[in-house]
Formats: sequence, structure tokens, C-alpha cells
Amino acid sequence: MATKWKYLPILKWKRGEQAALSKMVTSEWDSVVPLIELSPIDAAPDNASLNAALPTYIATVAAQITKSIPENQPVAIDTRYVACGYAKQLDVMIVVINRIKKAIPNPVLPVIQAGHISLIPGLNSTRSGTLRTFDEVILRMATDEFESAQIDPLLVGLAKVFKRKQIHLLLDQFAIVDKKSTDCFNALRPYLAAAAATTCASVTVAGGSFPVNLMGRKQGITDLPRVEWGVWLKIQSEADYEEFRYGDYTVSNPNPMDEDVDPKKVNPSISLRYTSDDFWRLYKGAGFKGAPAGVLKSLCKLLITDPIYGGVGYSFGDTKYTDYANGGPKNGIPWTWRRDATNRHIVHTTKQL
Repeated sequence: MATKWKYLPILKWKRGEQAALSKMVTSEWDSVVPLIELSPIDAAPDNASLNAALPTYIATVAAQITKSIPENQPVAIDTRYVACGYAKQLDVMIVVINRIKKAIPNPVLPVIQAGHISLIPGLNSTRSGTLRTFDEVILRMATDEFESAQIDPLLVGLAKVFKRKQIHLLLDQFAIVDKKSTDCFNALRPYLAAAAATTCASVTVAGGSFPVNLMGRKQGITDLPRVEWGVWLKIQSEADYEEFRYGDYTVSNPNPMDEDVDPKKVNPSISLRYTSDDFWRLYKGAGFKGAPAGVLKSLCKLLITDPIYGGVGYSFGDTKYTDYANGGPKNGIPWTWRRDATNRHIVHTTKQL
């Protein structure tokens, strides 16, 4: 039986995101399947280097998943960033996910990129055999890279390996920052119609409109529209798509985080990224380095007196904001800001759905 969900949060697999999941209680996991984008492996893109680094990498990822996600809770895994320079990306996906599957107690849904469907016939017998052992897969299709007319042919290609009832389709709008939800919905219409007309286990529509960074955003309070949520409301207003599912990039931009940035040379602003019904409310303070004590406390005091605040107990993130407002002057650290904001976002979005 195919895995069901209402919400597919797409997560950068960083410490903050891992901690955000680990703080979710059992009831908050209902109808949620996280899609985690694994971080790059520390190895040159050649067979010898990858094979040498994989055991430690797999053990680390498996431990992180086990710590962050409840046993038997399904998890989708995307390997697109694991070894970007390696020529055989489909092979990387098969090998990495097959090893992770053996190391964790969770059902795993491998994510296959639409551009990799044409590579399936070229797999050797070992890789092909391993691919066929996966119970379900997610076919991830970037709507800015493929035409709507390609949806059914892609599913046909993947259906040579899997039954249609084993294939979940993910229509990914990717980055839609500063766009209008009406324009995004209109651009998405042909994809929605094509997806509704074909057969597969499910269709999820995702996108992300949180900015890449907060540079240029003034200190104080700013509202940022959740464009992908606006698109989703329009999708749900049409009966043909009422069975479709929702996905987003929580409080992160869809683009990969820059691994080459020297953390000693950046100074992130102390900030709260607070998810409300159709917007994020950004509370931005001074730069973290050299900031006076109490900046985070002051921002949290503003938040907990705001009518949009969910209150203690609404989510782990919400409870932490009250703790900070009533606690000491420490400003926390960037990964904890991400943890709290991501946790709040996932819990709130799930309740919206």
C-alpha cells in the first residue's frame, strides 16, 4: 500500500532541521513525510574516493535520521547534492539509499530526478536489480526544467521498473521568491492538468518563496508572503485537484546552502522566522557577532505579544520563544534559530492542512 501524507516538508539536512524534527511529538507526525536533501559527502567525485568515504557518511546520516525521526516513520531521501561532480548520479542515489535503508528502521522513499529516467536502461544488472527492490519512489520534476507534456512519458519510463501505484509524482516549482501566487498558479495549470490525467500513487505540489538570505532586509518587523501557500489555496479551490498533496521548503530557500562560505567571515542577523497563515513575520535584529546581550530576548518579547503568536504548547518552537522572552539575555546560535522556526513552521502547516 502506497504511503500517504498531506504534507511533504523539503528540508536541508542541517543541524537545525534535524533538531526541529526531533522535537516533534507523536501527534504532530500524523500525515507528515519529510523529504530530506542530504548534504555533500567529503570526497572527490571518483569511485575510489567515494567508496572510501561512504561507510562513515552512511553511518553519520543513519544516526542523524534515527535521532531525528521516529522509528517506522516514513522518510523521503534525495541525494542530488551528495556528490554533484560525480558523473553517474543515478548510481549514487541507488547505492546511498540502499545502504541507508539497511541502516535505519524507517521506510524509505527514494527520490528520483526526472532527468535521470533516461539513465535507467544504462544501469548495470546489479544497480538495476537494487533499484527494483525499492518499494516506492518519488519522481521529482522541476516545473521550470520540463514541459507539462513530459509528465506522462516520464511516468511511462519509470513504470518499466515500478508499478504506477509505487510512483509518487512531485511537481516542484522550486524558487518562487517575490512572485505572485496567481502568476505561479497560472504557470502551473498545464502541469496540474497533465498530472491529474495520468496514473500514479499521488501528486504533490511544492515550492519555496523564503529569501536566500536576509541581507538588505531592514531591522525590525517585516512580513514576507508565503507564495507557495497562496498557490496551494488556488489549487484546492478546484475539484479536479482535491486529492493532490502539499509540499514546501519550510523557512529556507530552495537553493542549496553555500558550502564554501567561511563561517568566520559571515555575520548572520539574529532573527525569528515566524510562520503565520499566509505569510512569514520576520523579526530581525543586529548581526550575531558583536551583538549586545538580550537581542533575541527583545525580539521574542515582541513576538509573544503579537496576535499571530501561537502560544506556549502550540509547538516546541512556540514554547521556546516564550522561554527566551522570559529567560536570560543569551542570543542563542544560528542553528537553534533555524530549529525553532522550522519546528513552528511544520507544526503550523500541518494544522492548516
